[in-house]
Amino acid sequence: MNYWNWRGLIAVFCCAGLLIGAIDQMTKDALKVRHILRTIAEHPPRSDTQELNAQVTEKEVNAYIAYRLASEKAPVCDSLTLNLLDHNHVSGKIRFDAQRLNLDTLLGERLDFDFKGVFLTRNGAARIDLISLQLNGQPVNPQVLDFVIHTAALVYRTESSGIGDWYELPKGIKRIEVNKANAVLYY
Repeated sequence: MNYWNWRGLIAVFCCAGLLIGAIDQMTKDALKVRHILRTIAEHPPRSDTQELNAQVTEKEVNAYIAYRLASEKAPVCDSLTLNLLDHNHVSGKIRFDAQRLNLDTLLGERLDFDFKGVFLTRNGAARIDLISLQLNGQPVNPQVLDFVIHTAALVYRTESSGIGDWYELPKGIKRIEVNKANAVLYY
């Protein structure tokens, strides 16, 4: 009987090893960011003025965004990819499903926005000041993206706000500093 228990224990460890190894790197990156955000949210406020920080890479940020979008039942956008640049500059691409938003006859089948801007944070909130914005490779005014976001809010019955508005950062984060291919979260 001991022989079978020993073999069973080895089988369980082998299966556990296979399952752990089967998690792809993108999922590991997303779970790392989720863990950091939960840790920061649960961290008690400090009485001194010294801030703590955590660093995440561009790859981890994008994995987390993809993870969050995949877990949404009806995401407002299909995909969002960020490039973290020096001096709080960011660029990226956000894609919406024009047909789902009933905007395909007005704006075309694809709604692929490419953007560049400066990432700003203050008092636990953030926004992006756009430097440039393109829709399917053509320059457009930020009001076009505001219109798409507002339409998505109507379709999904959520609150609408503009691209220039301040958005609350995850609980506990005071500010974020963006550098080339990484972000530092201060809490």
